[in-house]
Amino acid sequence: MKYNAPRGTHDLWGDAAEKIRVLEDICCNIFKIYNYKEIRFPTFEDADLFTRSIGETTDIVEKEMYVFNDRKGRRLALRPEGTAGVVRSYIENNLEQILGISKLFYMGSMFRYERPQAGRYREFLQIGAEYFNNPSPAADAEIILVAKEILNLIGLKDISIHINSLGCPGCRPNFRKALKDYFLNCKDLCVDCNKRIEKNPLRVLDCKIDSEKFKNAPKIEGFLCQECSTNFSQVQELLRISDCQFIIDHNLVRGLDYYTRTVFEIRSNALGAQDALAAGGRYDNLVEEIGGPFTPAVGFALGSERVIMALDKLKINLGINKNKLIFVAVSSQSLEKSGFILANKLKTLYCNANNKYTYIIEGPFGERSLKSQLRLADKLCADKVIIFGEEEFKRGCVLLKDMTNNTQSEIALGEVQADI
Repeated sequence: MKYNAPRGTHDLWGDAAEKIRVLEDICCNIFKIYNYKEIRFPTFEDADLFTRSIGETTDIVEKEMYVFNDRKGRRLALRPEGTAGVVRSYIENNLEQILGISKLFYMGSMFRYERPQAGRYREFLQIGAEYFNNPSPAADAEIILVAKEILNLIGLKDISIHINSLGCPGCRPNFRKALKDYFLNCKDLCVDCNKRIEKNPLRVLDCKIDSEKFKNAPKIEGFLCQECSTNFSQVQELLRISDCQFIIDHNLVRGLDYYTRTVFEIRSNALGAQDALAAGGRYDNLVEEIGGPFTPAVGFALGSERVIMALDKLKINLGINKNKLIFVAVSSQSLEKSGFILANKLKTLYCNANNKYTYIIEGPFGERSLKSQLRLADKLCADKVIIFGEEEFKRGCVLLKDMTNNTQSEIALGEVQADI
């Protein structure tokens, strides 16, 4: 029986996996500069954690979570996003007391049962960061700038940053009521929008089907309380003085219920309709809502596969270094031991060279003919091949074949390192 990867999942190998690794390494370096510490948390959690934090009326909870019962009947779910798990860990492990400044970043798989399409998978990779216990607009600006810095550093310069404020629990109810009244007068809305009008009218603004009908919908800026209005103005000012251009997008609401005040998305035209590369915002009430003390917080996440897709479409090299591949070949099985000794010596030498793998060493394959080994070396795009021939080896020599110009020369076995 032939098995295939489940629908909506995909394998990453070779250059594709290397691009993800390079992206993660770049993110790690930037996070460290901004003093974020790595956190790793379970791939599955109590399903109620996500229902309570993300919101019962969101598409994620209603349609997309992978929920299951374990052998003792506990209702668990694969994590559909990272923030809820980080917040649970922050509370459970008392990280505020341990770390002082609680800035955390994470990387890993998330799971949502969505219709697979370009850049959207049912298991996908995310990189995210969360900043706890700083209510200042400076924390909002920092999170946006960290995301921007990552995308700019890997070569994505042509991006647009969209920001909005969702207000606070004090000023948002009036806006919700105004939206609901407006939407009730709109005709021919989609099925999802008609459901959302009653449950969560802000989510209607997130509709991709009816979005053109909402150009004259009420704008939240007219409903913000003085404190929220001042906060949003300060976030904008900090972005401006940081030379960060942005667009105020009144229809930006994000798909999660826990957001308060600042929300943002960073988009790329390279991806067409699926243009969001990174997104996030402030969630001041979430820690308290799931059992911790009141703790203001802000964070973001980027989609690793989407970022790589944007780079590929724009033909931007992520900086993957093609190390030179040296292939060791032998003309007979009797020489395999000598070839193995040299190959291992070279591997040890280059592994210890400041931990930089400047060369890739492959071979020998003594059970294959020399001709077959040379074909394999060519398929692997080897730069040079060290050939152990019977006659040359008797003289203490090997052949060094340059695969780029198809030339070869005889060199002393002890001088191999210097000549390659």
